[in-house]
Amino acid sequence: MVDIITGQCDGTGAAINVCLGWIPDKVIVWNMEDGANLEPKIEWVRQMALITQMIEGIKETGIADTPTYARTVMASGDGGITAYNGGDFIIYDGVTDNRWETLAGADAEEAYVDGLYKRTSDSDAAYRCYGDRVIPQPTSRQHGLKVKTAAGFTLGADTDLNVNGEQISWIAFRCN
Repeated sequence: MVDIITGQCDGTGAAINVCLGWIPDKVIVWNMEDGANLEPKIEWVRQMALITQMIEGIKETGIADTPTYARTVMASGDGGITAYNGGDFIIYDGVTDNRWETLAGADAEEAYVDGLYKRTSDSDAAYRCYGDRVIPQPTSRQHGLKVKTAAGFTLGADTDLNVNGEQISWIAFRCN
């Protein structure tokens, strides 16, 4: 049996934790709005964590059989994909912003994206995943509600894939 989750979010230029409720065995991420028209894509499998030179995946940019095509092996710190164990606390601010925030008060949607939720650019999407179950959209009466983020994967700050304001799409697989 295979679990598959797809999703989208806007790039931020900083690491994004995609929370699925489990750590995937394989992830493919695309930048759907690449301004340079290089169609960047990265593939990562969990076993890459054992191979230092490709620990964060293999990235492709450009179109095959053209001078712009490049295939890059992503080492540690290159801004590719890594497993995310979850467990970070975020808190609901139902008084000021009506959104999930980090404990430092920053907007959590910039750092945590719910893999089960397709965020749209014209709304403040709240984090909605808690482990393998979805939590309801909080209301102002639930001000101060804390939840722990669920496991998934992290997309690093690669300048081809995770560009601020450009749409990112992913597909994550888990084999049971």
